[in-house]
Amino acid sequence: MKPSPRRAHTIARDLLSLTRSGEADRLATALVSTASPTRQGPALDDVVERLVDTFSLAAKDRRRSLRIREPFTLRLRDPAGMTVRPDKLDPRVAAIARAIAASVRDDTDTCADQIGEACGNADLAQRIRVLAHCLVWTSDLLSADTTAYPPVLSCLDGPHPHRPQ
Repeated sequence: MKPSPRRAHTIARDLLSLTRSGEADRLATALVSTASPTRQGPALDDVVERLVDTFSLAAKDRRRSLRIREPFTLRLRDPAGMTVRPDKLDPRVAAIARAIAASVRDDTDTCADQIGEACGNADLAQRIRVLAHCLVWTSDLLSADTTAYPPVLSCLDGPHPHRPQ
């Protein structure tokens, strides 16, 4: 039986609430549970898709309210606040940034492909890293000044196993 999209939405909403409330222990437990490849319930890619959709809808609303007409852009920053190029990110994290951009452009096929690239054949640590970035980025956008544009996404520190040097 395929889990319902409603359940993925609920999990994404609950994870966002934990992220925004600062309940670190409960969030850590929920991240591991959600990212586990053996979990019962919605697959990681379904939950990530909901988070990407949430980010996309908020970004579209912001663009509309600010009357921004130029192509959608994101700014990526490392923990020190320095600009990061997507090709210097963990490939799975870069795929999520591309999925967000595709979703804002209403390119559902590319968005789905990028979510698949981010979540497919990943070990638990990679799955947690992808989910954590989705949560931080979506939470940051929802918490940011509504006149702030383009979105600035903070990349989490940690190992980058396949990052080009």
